[in-house]
Amino acid sequence: MSKPGYADQGFWFRVIFMLLYWVVLNIAVTVFGILLLLVSLVKLGSKHEPIMLSSWLNSVTAFIGQIFSFLSFQSEEKPFPFQPWPSEGVDEEA
Repeated sequence: MSKPGYADQGFWFRVIFMLLYWVVLNIAVTVFGILLLLVSLVKLGSKHEPIMLSSWLNSVTAFIGQIFSFLSFQSEEKPFPFQPWPSEGVDEEA
């Protein structure tokens, strides 16, 4: 007979990581908002494309997507720092 989920030690480690990533998610969403505001202001006030800021915005977006996948049990892989930082265009094939 198998143990229930709450008796499994792996379950409790995942709960701890989920709580930590929830905190990281809140920080990442704040960074996303700041980058979004900066990209919008640069595009509004300039004819130049903010390539570097857009690249950072895309990688933060991919990171937030990885956190959501982990928190919603769609993925067992933990996001950064347990994986490399997502590069631009990682989730385009989905």
